Amino acid sequence: MAEALGDIPATSSGPLPVVPPPVVPTPVVLPAVVITGIAMCTSLGADAETTWRAVLAGDVGIGPLPAVESALPAESVGGQALEPPAEYRPDLSREARMLRWTVEHALRDAGLNSARAPRPSPRRTAAIFGTTLHGMRAGGRYLRTQDISHLREFLAGATAARAIAGLGIEGSVATTCSACSSSLGAITLGVTLLESGAADMVVAGGYDAISEYSWAGFQALRLITPTDLRPFCTGRQGMKVGEGYGVIILERAGDAATRGARVLARLAGWGESADAHHLTKPHPQGAGALCAMRTALARAGLTAPDISLITAHATGTPDNDAGESAALAGLLGTHLHAVPVVAHKSRLAHTLGGAGAIELILSVLAIRDQMRPTTANVALADIEYPGLNVSVGAPAPADIRRTLNTSLGFGGANTCVVLTSPAAASANVPIDVQPKTTPCITGMGVLLPGIVGWQQLSTYLRQKPGLALPAAISDSTLAQFTTARRARRMSPSVKFALAAAELALADAQLAADSERLASASCMVGSMHGSVGFCAEYYSQIVREGPLAANPVLFAEGVPNAAAAHLSTAFNIRGACQVIMGSRTAGLDALALAAARVQTGAAQLVLVVAMEEPSALVDSVYSALDLRDEKGVAGFRTSHGAVAFVVESAHSAAARGAAAWTAIGAANSAFLGSAGVPRAVSRVMSTLGPCERVIGSASGTWLGRAEAAGLRYRRRSASQSPSAADVFGEAFALTPFVGIARALLTGESAGPGPGAGAGGGVGVRVAESFTSLCSDWEGSVTGVRFVPPAALLAPRSEGS
Repeated sequence: MAEALGDIPATSSGPLPVVPPPVVPTPVVLPAVVITGIAMCTSLGADAETTWRAVLAGDVGIGPLPAVESALPAESVGGQALEPPAEYRPDLSREARMLRWTVEHALRDAGLNSARAPRPSPRRTAAIFGTTLHGMRAGGRYLRTQDISHLREFLAGATAARAIAGLGIEGSVATTCSACSSSLGAITLGVTLLESGAADMVVAGGYDAISEYSWAGFQALRLITPTDLRPFCTGRQGMKVGEGYGVIILERAGDAATRGARVLARLAGWGESADAHHLTKPHPQGAGALCAMRTALARAGLTAPDISLITAHATGTPDNDAGESAALAGLLGTHLHAVPVVAHKSRLAHTLGGAGAIELILSVLAIRDQMRPTTANVALADIEYPGLNVSVGAPAPADIRRTLNTSLGFGGANTCVVLTSPAAASANVPIDVQPKTTPCITGMGVLLPGIVGWQQLSTYLRQKPGLALPAAISDSTLAQFTTARRARRMSPSVKFALAAAELALADAQLAADSERLASASCMVGSMHGSVGFCAEYYSQIVREGPLAANPVLFAEGVPNAAAAHLSTAFNIRGACQVIMGSRTAGLDALALAAARVQTGAAQLVLVVAMEEPSALVDSVYSALDLRDEKGVAGFRTSHGAVAFVVESAHSAAARGAAAWTAIGAANSAFLGSAGVPRAVSRVMSTLGPCERVIGSASGTWLGRAEAAGLRYRRRSASQSPSAADVFGEAFALTPFVGIARALLTGESAGPGPGAGAGGGVGVRVAESFTSLCSDWEGSVTGVRFVPPAALLAPRSEGS
């Protein structure tokens, strides 16, 4: 992803402990980021302009839900999106078809619909989407027919690949989940890609399709109102489930000016936080939401009274509205009555993963047209919270120059974005200045079948593995960990993640450092997530109907459950997201964490890759001829978790930490499944020379494709076996096991004197190496690791 993480020497000798930074760090001036294209598809319109005109006309897009797969109670209504014309891509699933429709409209709105239009190189154009349900409807089709081919459309990576294929997007492609703040979270990650130099243009946003899965879950949690959705009102009873797709085009202001693009708004600031409180209930005083709001304002260089309009998350549920109103009161203080607050879910219903992007686009349009939109179903006399200025009545002209949007999701995931008018988008004004720093790994935790901790992994590897490992991680193994013992209702993958994280934090000597952990962030990568809970929950709906849904399985099966539990278990209160639905998700999470550290957005990020055992997953890959039960061809699956503490060199030096390795660069490419060899070659060319490449081969055509791509690079690197040759195919976890293996064996490291990482056995990284991972949908990600001393030695003042 972030090839701009630094032009760093590839080899070095020297001690492992982090060298203190120079007294005056080299500054990084972060560029202004602007929005140059918008598109949405909602219950009020299949495009942005139609939706906006309907909002200004006072329309409400809540009605019948004919696209829901099973029969709902007769009175059930919600916000089903208006569909594209019937002839538009009928070959695609609902999710991919409507997301692609929206992406195409956003590119067109940004002036990129002509082949002759100036635009960034496709390889420098990235896409990142946020979602909660991804291709969940395909799961229902499979459960009803037992036709495994439907599951080709289930994973988030498949939805993204089909939505962007052939549209000139060949850089990083990833999907994130932070529940109902997913699309706003994707947009903030898009800003990081631009600020770090990983991309020149980002297609960002989110989506969720209308589905029995989500309706049944929210109904089981008793969050769906039988009456109108009435945000912030006394006696409000809940939300309505909706569907929506929202996409924006992000660019650096200077790049937009160079190509003569129209700027709609400047994305001036963003903030993310975690409540560290509860999986389904927000913090009652809105502490996490308030933190995200204040962070966004601080990044934008603004104060709360500068804001002209607030677009609230405002689901209409009692707890959410109470916490959010408390946060707004804390933010605005005596100015609470002066800033109008609009709640668009009253008109669109709750579009879940798409909500943040859709509501941000409505703020862009409010700035453009200088119009104040209003909230449906609410009168001033109904508002429960004194002083809260909910925008009601008829829309009206207003001086709207700066807006603030909030999205608040399950697990206490809070995201806030501040927009300003295009006039504030000058590329010549520094937006922020941070000390330039280097991301390094200061802690490592390993949990695999038969292996607990990197010390046991090291011992196993030095026996030249022929040793048979257990088939599964036992309950007695998990019982060693405090967090896992408290995890009675958690899925196996979440328990694995908690255990690996506990080991990594102890290795980094951070387990007792509550202050640093409170300011830390968390990034999780998984291809399948809590697949067992998800399948069990959905199977019951198919068998017994949506009113039989299990609320515990629904909540624990939400894709960001692992990040939410990590936040709560370790009191991590920074940004917490899950990169999901792709074999590259682990490396993508690591690259994004490194980019956040490099740009100064984070000092410490706990990064975990996890996968759980699943007979369903095994059967799917066997049916797709990727897994052979007899071991003749294909792969055998494995599971577990590996966690890394990614920390800025300055933070590590300040506390005297030791580093396993440093992250020198990262890059991704997407060229479709047929283009994996070219994507591998492109990634390796961008990352530059290194001594060794650790691929992700596991006995399928991906291994041959990676080898073909690496043949172009053999002048600069040799290929080591994938971790899958010893531990089996572990999907998004496979490259993390390979990285741990490289750090512990003679392939990329050797025994050395003195204190080692986390105070353990001495290890001296002897050479640089690259971890490479590819996905069956065609994404390829590589991360280059280099000796820490090469990066962390003091520089002269003029260097």
